Amino acid sequence: MATATLLTAALVLPAATAYADPAPADATPAPWCEGKESDGTTLFFVDTQFSSALLTYGNEALTATGKVLAQEPDGTLAPYSGPYTLSVTLGSAGLYAAVGTVAADGSFTVHKSVPESAGKQQLTLSAVVDRMGFCGPSTQVDPVTEPTRIVLDKATAADVPAWGTTSISGTLEYQGQDGTWHPATGQPLTLQGAHSTQAGTTGSDGRFSFTQDVYNTPTHWTVDARDHTGGWDEYLTGTSAGFDITSIVQHATLYLASAKVDAHSRLSVSVSADSTDAAVPGNVLYLQQSADGKTGWTTVDRIPANPLPVARAVTLTVSNPHGYWRLFSPAATDFPAAYSNTVHTSVYATKVTGGKPNHTTVSRNSYVSFSGHVYEQGTTGPWKPVTHSYVTLLFRPAGQKTWLSQGRVKTDDSGAYRISGKATTSGTWAVVWYTPDSAHVDAQGPQTYVHA
Repeated sequence: MATATLLTAALVLPAATAYADPAPADATPAPWCEGKESDGTTLFFVDTQFSSALLTYGNEALTATGKVLAQEPDGTLAPYSGPYTLSVTLGSAGLYAAVGTVAADGSFTVHKSVPESAGKQQLTLSAVVDRMGFCGPSTQVDPVTEPTRIVLDKATAADVPAWGTTSISGTLEYQGQDGTWHPATGQPLTLQGAHSTQAGTTGSDGRFSFTQDVYNTPTHWTVDARDHTGGWDEYLTGTSAGFDITSIVQHATLYLASAKVDAHSRLSVSVSADSTDAAVPGNVLYLQQSADGKTGWTTVDRIPANPLPVARAVTLTVSNPHGYWRLFSPAATDFPAAYSNTVHTSVYATKVTGGKPNHTTVSRNSYVSFSGHVYEQGTTGPWKPVTHSYVTLLFRPAGQKTWLSQGRVKTDDSGAYRISGKATTSGTWAVVWYTPDSAHVDAQGPQTYVHA
């Protein structure tokens, strides 16, 4: 009996003891560190991964991933099941924390943008249950700025028209950590000059372009890339580049209108002139004539052009009443040659040939005789006789200013004339042809003094 009792006692085993599975090797405990008093919850961060701690342009946020698990009463780790909502934050004392949600399996992803000005510092993962905070693992971030440069398509412009426009364009680039250069997109720039400032933004390819008004003197402009009005990425250093307009092309504007020739071969024309520089070379304009409007331009008058603008009527006697007329300003420093429009007059030229007396010394009250021809010329072609048209003999007594008519005769079929006058006293004689219409100009033979 005793033996049986002892055998039975030997077979009775002690009560079973429950042993929790060991926590994963990379599980990091997150002790309670702030907020209201802990309710006994114990949390662990598992499989925690941080993205690159070196933050640069285009890579300006730290990303943390992993799982946050709660320790069960039996020592095992499992997703937190309540009673409160669990969230994860990433931040530091000097930065607002970024908040990430926790999935049902305890996994999380949280991004924290870090301004370059934050500098090197520790960012800590925290798990938050109600108003309790559990401090988890941390990592040090190192925000760095990267060099930038402006590559202009061209740094200078020459011979730019005064009061016109010019284009200033190029690319903003930044230098990556591997030393290569890349476009910097969406960054603000300004174009600054002595008279104005213009704002712009780089495109998706880092390109920018400004169209700028040009004045009438060489100018320096600065393309400046930095935070003037907001929008500049502080992970980039500021930079600038200079653009110079080295020379200006001035321009004279010349215009002719209302050209006509009267019976006395006097050309009247309306002259207008202005310049981008308030002057023309030499302050003189040249009125020129050509037979065909293309070649053989000759200067017939010099017109003062100071001050500008000029707007005046000009009248002058011309030797040839038909042809083409223009204004001309010669080339000079910063000024190309300038030409006006061309105007045309088509009045016939006329001439009296002969017209000298048969004697230059005669007895008083005797007659002096004159002979010759009258011719006309159109805009082209040879001279032709003016037939059956009157010529007049004029006399001006010595010491007098007034011309007196001594009669008139008609030309014959060949345009010839012959006329005589009584020399009552010494004086000057001349044969003239007065035009009967507006298509011709008057013509006159030589003036000859006859002693009587």
